[in-house]
This record gives sequence, structure tokens and C-alpha cells, in this order.
Amino acid sequence: MKLLHFLVYAVLSQGIGAITGLLLARWLNVGDYAIYTVIGLIMGAISVVTKGGIQLGLNALLGKSWPDRERAAELVHAAMGQRRRLSAWLLPVVLAIAVWLLYRNHAGVVLIALLLALLLASWYFDMQSHVVDQVLLFANRAPALQALDTALSGARLALSSALYALGLLGVLGATLVSALCAGLRVPVVRCWIAREIPIQGADQPAHTARSAADARFIGSVVRRQLPLDAFYCLQGQLVFGIVAFHGAVGQTAALGALSRIGQLLVPVGAVVAAYVIPRFAQAREGVLRRFAGWVVLACLPAAALVVLALAWPGLLLWLVGPNYATLHAELVVACLGTGLASVVGTAWQLLANRGLNHFAFVQVPVVVAWCALAPRLLDLATLDGVLWFQVGLSSGLAASIVCEIAGAVRAGRLLPADERLAANGGGTP
Repeated sequence: MKLLHFLVYAVLSQGIGAITGLLLARWLNVGDYAIYTVIGLIMGAISVVTKGGIQLGLNALLGKSWPDRERAAELVHAAMGQRRRLSAWLLPVVLAIAVWLLYRNHAGVVLIALLLALLLASWYFDMQSHVVDQVLLFANRAPALQALDTALSGARLALSSALYALGLLGVLGATLVSALCAGLRVPVVRCWIAREIPIQGADQPAHTARSAADARFIGSVVRRQLPLDAFYCLQGQLVFGIVAFHGAVGQTAALGALSRIGQLLVPVGAVVAAYVIPRFAQAREGVLRRFAGWVVLACLPAAALVVLALAWPGLLLWLVGPNYATLHAELVVACLGTGLASVVGTAWQLLANRGLNHFAFVQVPVVVAWCALAPRLLDLATLDGVLWFQVGLSSGLAASIVCEIAGAVRAGRLLPADERLAANGGGTP
């Protein structure tokens, strides 16, 4: 029953979010939507790079110690300390990239300053309500968390509609609404977490040998995962950077609009994050069989989206409005890229949340090789060429997955955290 409730809320939340995104593609003019697309890209990048494997390390440790609430509080504290340190290093770099992309898409100085302020606010809210919410997933409170996100999605849609009706929407209004809804999530999540673990223990330092070991373990996962996170963000920014280099604001808006159609696959990620990962992280038997089964299931919605793009492109393009109604061929390529990224991302998340992220670095040479090869095969001055380039970027993560599975099978270990526990006599891995 809890799974059914979660699925209903997940579909509603992501569906409402997708509707909001599609309406924004219709309501904003091409120039504003290009800037809004850049803001969405940077918000996602900030969330990813400031987590930097921290969520993976936290899940790996929670999977071994849950339901020990005192222990969970210690782990949350260690994870948040690592995230603050990581943010101090990486946030300025991401914001600098944001300034360049916004400038190339013709945003004014005042608008850039205001949007950067909203980006920082969104980062702060994300720090307070994400990663720490993994405790709620392990406590089987995923339906409540998803219900909250559904309500916030509805609030975002209502506020955006109100601003549009008043003629005040614009890129700044749309970004402000997103930041506000992210802020509203914080007090509720913090209240729920306080009911599950001693929140004071999570907020205040615990100078013990065990807490230091927790920080070292999470830090080791971060160091292995950081190349993946950095390249993941670089890939997305590289695509828009190519378009910005050519000064094609219309193509930026088109990329953003087509990516909105890809949000139809977002509920898959929600289910994976809330239910599949906590259970897969704790699996003791049939790990490879379970992994293969989940990946096959992830392929089904991705394949359905590509088939829909081939059979009824007009239906999907109708969703984003008349400004993008002629992008039939581009739609198919975009859906192919989105579907491939969804499947590969799901597979990696399953492995990484068990601490199996030793080969994240493999994607670096693979992606670099693709970046060197792509200009010889594709015309990157066209939208079609940029979209095919985006499809090829998934090859890096796919190569990492193959190496990770091969390495784990060859070493005879699919539970690295358990092995470290045994080697340490039952201590923190």
C-alpha cells in the first residue's frame, strides 16, 4: 500500500512539474526561455556537484547500520560536513560558468546579479533538505516525502499561473517561484527528520574516532565520484556552451523545450531513488540478478518514449507549444538521448549506492575521446548535430558501468562495505 501511495504521489508530483515546465515553454518568449533553460541547467549542476558522492557514501553507511537512529544522526552530521566543504570549493566555479552562459544568452548585468542571488538561495535550501532526507527514505516515509513534493509542485504551478495571469511571469518570476518552493520544503523535512533521529546529533559535531572514520569513508566515495559528477555537469554545460559559442539563442530555447519532454521519464528516477536504491543497497543475495532486472525495467519507459516520438511526434511537440512545432527529427534524437541517459543513470546509481564507484574515472578519457571525435562526424553548429553529440556523452558513464561490474565480478566482491567491516572487526567501513 505504501508503494502504491508513493507511485501515485510520484506521478502527480512529476506530472505537475512537467506540466509547469511545458507551460513555461509556451508562456515565455524564446529569449526568456533560453535564459530560464540556463538557470535550470545551473541549478541542477549545483545540486549534483555539491553532493559529490556524499549521498552515495551516506546511503552505503545507512544501509549497514539502519535502524540505529543514534548512528544515523552521526552519519548525517558527517555527510553534511563533507558537503559544506565540497560546496566551498566547487560553487564559485559553477557560478562563474553561469555568468558566462547567461551573458552569452543576452542577460543584462542586473538580471544576472538577481539570478545568481536566487541560485545561491536555491543551493542553501537544497543543503538543508536534500541528502539529509535519505533518513526518511530508510524510515519508510517515502510516501509522505513524495506527498510534500507533490504539494510543492502544485504550489509552483499555481504561483506561476498567477504571475502569468498578472503579466509578471518572465524569467525572474519563474526562477523566484522555484526558489520559494524549494525553501518551503526545508522546515517540513527538518521537522520530520527530527522525529526519526536526534537532530541535535546531526547538527553538532561529534569528535569521536567513529565520526572521523565516517568522514573518511564518505570522503573516499566523494573522491571517486567527483570526476563523474564534474563530468556529468560539464557534459550538460558543454552542450549549451557549444550553442552559446555560436550565439544561437533560439537553439538554447529549443534544447530546453525538448528536454522538458524528457521529463516524462522523471517518475522513473523518483521510484529508483525512493524505493529501489534503499533496498538494493541492503541486498545480500542475488545482487547481479537484481541489478539486471532493475536495469531491464528502466529500459521499458525509455523505449516507450522513443517509440512515441517516432509514431506521434506532433503530440509531444504540441506539449511545448508552436515555437518548436517543426522539430520532428530533432525530437526523436532528443528522446533517444534522454532515454539512454535515464537507463545508464539508473544503472550507475544502483552500483554507486552500494559503494561500487571505483571506476568513475573511466568516463573521463571516454568523454574526452568523444569530444575530440564528434566535430569530425557532426556539424555542431546545428541543433541536430548538438543533439547527437549529447547522445554520445552517455558513452562515458556506460563504459564506467561495464568496468565496475567486471571489476566487482573479477574480485569476487559485490559488497565492498561488508568486506571493509569484516576487515575492521565490525567497525565503520
